[in-house]
Amino acid sequence: MNKTQFIRELQRELGNDVTSRQAEHALNAVLETIARAVRKRSLVKFQGFGTFRVKRRRVRIVRHPENGGRLLVHESKTMKFRPSSLLWKE
Repeated sequence: MNKTQFIRELQRELGNDVTSRQAEHALNAVLETIARAVRKRSLVKFQGFGTFRVKRRRVRIVRHPENGGRLLVHESKTMKFRPSSLLWKE
């Protein structure tokens, strides 16, 4: 499911009085709020759904794909999502 399909589904769930533009605005607001909160606190937890958090990647040495030499990859951050076990129960 892509973002456009998700917005259509969200609009159906919210009812006939909600336009697709309003549904898109609501989705963007939720996603931006999650991103901002993760950047600030590094953990956002939704009970029964899952947890968003910042994952730090340590400095590491990797192999260069073209010449086989060694490369140093600097420390970086990424966002991870871990689903709740309740999310998978039917």
